[in-house]
Amino acid sequence: MKRTAFIMSLLMCAGFSFAKKSDVPAGPFHLRSALKQIASIPMTTAEISAYMPEKKVLFVVGGENVLEVVDMADPANPKKVSEVKLPGGASSVTVNGDLVAVSLLNNPEWEMGHVQVMRYNKKLEVLGKHELCYMPDMITFTPDGKNLLVACEGSPDENFVEDPEGGIGVLSIAGVNVSSAADLAKAWKKPQKTVVGFGEQDSLALMAKGVRKTGVKSFVQSLEPEYITVSEDSKTAWVSLQENNALVKFDVESKKILDVFPLGYVDHSKPGFGLDIKKNKKIEIKNYPLRGLRQPDGISAFTVNGKTFVLTANEGSPVNDYKAWTDVTTPMMLAQNGLLDPSVFTTEMLEEVKNISVSNLERCNVAPDKTENGRCPYMYSFGTRSISIFDGETGHLMWDSGDAFEQTMAQMAPDYFNWNSKKGKVKMDARSEDKGCEPENVTTGIVGDKRYAFVGLERTSGVAVFDITGIESGNAPKLEDFYLDPKDRGPEGILFIPAEKSPNGEPLLVVGYEYSKTLAVYSVK
Repeated sequence: MKRTAFIMSLLMCAGFSFAKKSDVPAGPFHLRSALKQIASIPMTTAEISAYMPEKKVLFVVGGENVLEVVDMADPANPKKVSEVKLPGGASSVTVNGDLVAVSLLNNPEWEMGHVQVMRYNKKLEVLGKHELCYMPDMITFTPDGKNLLVACEGSPDENFVEDPEGGIGVLSIAGVNVSSAADLAKAWKKPQKTVVGFGEQDSLALMAKGVRKTGVKSFVQSLEPEYITVSEDSKTAWVSLQENNALVKFDVESKKILDVFPLGYVDHSKPGFGLDIKKNKKIEIKNYPLRGLRQPDGISAFTVNGKTFVLTANEGSPVNDYKAWTDVTTPMMLAQNGLLDPSVFTTEMLEEVKNISVSNLERCNVAPDKTENGRCPYMYSFGTRSISIFDGETGHLMWDSGDAFEQTMAQMAPDYFNWNSKKGKVKMDARSEDKGCEPENVTTGIVGDKRYAFVGLERTSGVAVFDITGIESGNAPKLEDFYLDPKDRGPEGILFIPAEKSPNGEPLLVVGYEYSKTLAVYSVK
């Protein structure tokens, strides 16, 4: 074992090439045995799923005007039983009891969207369709079933002519006397509607703390909620502001923003936090004077001994799909504009990093990054190719996985190292100059006496499992397993079903693969 590790380390330092595509193994690749794929079925849309344990049914959406229903009575043989037409593109789905709710985008997407609440008993009954906010994205019931929380993204049109404000949408039946199924249905026909915006926040203070402003409009208009997670007691929610690299702490009962935490960066110049930034058909995980902006997509809360933590999938999100504005530039442009420290970014270093995308927003002549000469000894890249755990109360960083994903792929499936699974062509190293594996989504769950974190890596298409037991006591998480089957590509939604709610009494993981349009079921040990 030691000899293998030593040889691998020598190869990693030297950089090494791999076989032609005709010689590439087809997989699957498996690090250990915590995950076992027991099924994979084709779908119309295979992104976000929600499970109804009472009916042993899974509901799946993926941006289309349909909701797919999957019979999960036999998890090893899931069967799609129906496809229900929806009055809009469904961006997310959530379940509580026999209720199902979907967030529906308008066309164009920047216009006011809706939330549709339904009840399921062999077929879906629509209880209400509620106009709520601009571009409703992720949606979730609070565990007590009294509130529906919606990440109202409020993205602009491509020219930034229309740029609606984002916010946190709340549909609530809290305070309504519900004593029967009929009462519940009636309550959800006319819930209380609230959208909590960011207008009361101190914009200058937040920017000074490190919350990024993007776009050409106001700071408030630049804030774009992406994903929501809720505490077990239903009292507190956390909302990721992906492009802004921040996390909102939200009081559900009072419908009030309690705090906004900037999520900082990963220092890629430090050991254990390296990355491969060259598209040269070699694996070269090295340290560079780069700071990776976390910018998480999916997030997940978990509580230990009354203390809640938030797990983040640090995908990264450059604003580069608009005609009017972008926060993306190149190292050469920063150097030419005199923004980089020439003692760090020498001619040799600039040659090393020249092909990566970096941020043009962060400056070293203003807080919080001000230096003596006003020039930066580092650049900011998008995403960290890692996951992180934060203290939900204070926003304090507890742990980051560093370069674990790239190191693991280098050893387990080198032919698929930083490949771009979206295109389905096996070209290793294709994403090294961009955002690498792109951690997309995370969730947590208890398996036996262990607490696991499950991570979907969008571009690599792997699913990783970390043992995060004891994080509250300072124990460092450990990579427990890693699974990659190249036929299932682009994990988007990742759902844990605990043993007590599982149809077969065993803990399960359900992953929706956006690119391959497949839904996979894993048993978890």
